[in-house]
Formats: sequence, C-alpha cells, structure tokens
Amino acid sequence: MREIKSNLQVGVSDPRRPCGQVVARLHDDMWTASIPTTAYGSGRTLKALHDDLVRGLALLGVTVHVTITPVSPELDRLRRAEATYDTALADAVTALTTQGSTARDTAEATRVSITRVTTLRARPPARLARTRRKRDP
Repeated sequence: MREIKSNLQVGVSDPRRPCGQVVARLHDDMWTASIPTTAYGSGRTLKALHDDLVRGLALLGVTVHVTITPVSPELDRLRRAEATYDTALADAVTALTTQGSTARDTAEATRVSITRVTTLRARPPARLARTRRKRDP
C-alpha cells in the first residue's frame, strides 16, 4: 500500500462547514479518501475519486467545489523545480529582450513557444529585492 497525502479544499456555500484536509491512499489499483465525519470516496483514478466524493457530498445535500491536490516529497520537489525553471525563463526572456532579440529568436533560444515569450515580455519586470546593506560613498 502506497500513501499519498492530498489536500482537499472544499469551498462550501455554507460558511459553517469547515474546509478539511484529506489523505488519499492507493490500495493496489484503487484510490480512497475521506472527509472526516462527512464523506468517503474511492476510485481507480484521482478523477474517479473526485467524482465519488462529490456524489457522496451531494447525497448529504452539500454542493461543493472539490479540489484534490496530491502531495508527496517527489511532487514537492517537482513543483519547486518548475518554479525555478519559470523564474530562470523569465530572466532569460527579459535579458534577451533588453539586448534587442526578436520574439522569434528568443523563443528559439529558450526552446519555448513565441506565444509564451510574448506573454513573458508583456509582464511587468520583477521588482528588485531590497537589501539592508548600506551603499559605499
């Protein structure tokens, strides 16, 4: 049995119902999860698990938006790497644009689509972090 912790964010129209955290477990080929004292769900895929939880909550008269986000050390590492890549890509696009590179050349150099380069060019530049160091006169 492999266990993957998941966050279940339940946006309920009734503010008296709290949002809960769920642990989704993979038993052989079946995902299972439960919202304490509310609902239990299972499915062969995360989508099937989601649909089963929504149906279970609907039986209780609760209409909610359910989001299941699997969490594991490997997925956390992957998300950090993706964020690092996005930052490096934005920096590269900014640097090439500043040097006069065209969108097409920047896309080719960074190996991303022209659309993504254009989107990154349209973003305002990131603000520089302030340091507490004093300037030398």
